[in-house]
Amino acid sequence: MDQKMPTAKIVASSTAGELVCAAAGRISTTQGTSLEILARSKEKENNATLIEKVVASGHQSLVEHAMFTIAFDSVSVCTEEFVIEYRLASFTVQSRRYVDFTNVGCYTPELPAALDAPYRDHMAGLFDTYAKLLALDIPKEDARFVLPYCFRSNFYCTMNARELMHMISAMLWGRGSVFPELKMLGESLKSQFEEYFPNLLNQMQAKYHADKTRFALPEALGDIPEPQCREAKAVLLNSTPNTAEIVQMAAPANGMLTPNTDGLALADIVHGERPRELELLHATFRVENLSLAAVTHLVRHRMQSVLVPQITQAVLKNTYLLPKTVADNPQAKAVYETAFAENAAALRKFLADGLPISAVQYFALAGNQIDVVCCMNGRELEHFFALRTCRRAQWEIRAVAVSLLKQLRAQSPEVYKLMGPSCYVTGKCPEGRLSCGQAALVRQEFE
Repeated sequence: MDQKMPTAKIVASSTAGELVCAAAGRISTTQGTSLEILARSKEKENNATLIEKVVASGHQSLVEHAMFTIAFDSVSVCTEEFVIEYRLASFTVQSRRYVDFTNVGCYTPELPAALDAPYRDHMAGLFDTYAKLLALDIPKEDARFVLPYCFRSNFYCTMNARELMHMISAMLWGRGSVFPELKMLGESLKSQFEEYFPNLLNQMQAKYHADKTRFALPEALGDIPEPQCREAKAVLLNSTPNTAEIVQMAAPANGMLTPNTDGLALADIVHGERPRELELLHATFRVENLSLAAVTHLVRHRMQSVLVPQITQAVLKNTYLLPKTVADNPQAKAVYETAFAENAAALRKFLADGLPISAVQYFALAGNQIDVVCCMNGRELEHFFALRTCRRAQWEIRAVAVSLLKQLRAQSPEVYKLMGPSCYVTGKCPEGRLSCGQAALVRQEFE
């Protein structure tokens, strides 16, 4: 496999980032209009110093006016999982559902010299297993579950300067600093960021420190258990009661000068132009035994609070997902289950031979599972269900979404019976030529 190093490169940025940020720093205490202050800022020589002074005083919001787009190239998917947890950002990721990853290659972490070749051989074997499953007519979206989490990922990320500072700091001095790959990428991004704002990151270092107990890696791990097959399960932990009453009570506050909500049906509010009332509703739920591959489908919903364990926990838990397409094919099932068993055995040997704890995460397979906790408001839940209960959704996350919607309907039927896939809610399928062609059956299912 190739030796290409992972990179993170700033490929685009605001054309007047420093100028706009400096003007933003002046506007709260300076007489004049926005455009006048911007014009005067063009003549100032102390813009950078002003920005540093304002940020040092705790007012970091002004640097949110500077935007950056980063191309993550040939990084491990472990790095992808770390980055996509940052909520104030936009991401576009190369899909493992549609792209063939047979020859994508893998990242090799820092290893003792004696383990380097065996590591590459082991990972190459897992890529061969992926290719075997494809040859047995297993769909890409199901064959991907045997891919090791050192496989290379490519994606774009756009975030403002404040969020980028937060991410770089976590890579260099926070919870990401214990992983050499993340620290290397953080150092690269720091040097690039300093070309735009030379001293801001130096102010951040004191606020970020690797937690010596909660986020530190242990010196040793317990035994790696034998892999066991499990199914994902959604568990509703808590939800807002009296949802219909809350939505209808709040409706008069969401209108024009003389809002008239007399006779306004609940459906008119929920499916209205500006259903802010739904943001007063909340649901907290846990997804047990969610595959690492499906985590992306969940966390890409930005307007939520989501807690995702570090990937090494999936290795230590060592449960895995078994797709129906694989279970129904005896030859593929044998290949698939052997991959998980042999991966666990190999990891035990690598650990005995001195594998660093920081490298264990790369032995996770995409089908290994973790437990994730989420909290969404009603408006995001409506969006989540519209996308994830659709038959075009990946089957694992769809089963989770359908189960969660059933549980919410059982507690608050008036509001949540109005949610579901787009064809059920609007009567139209938005998928065009990719439609499942069974909108009538889907609507019947959710009615």
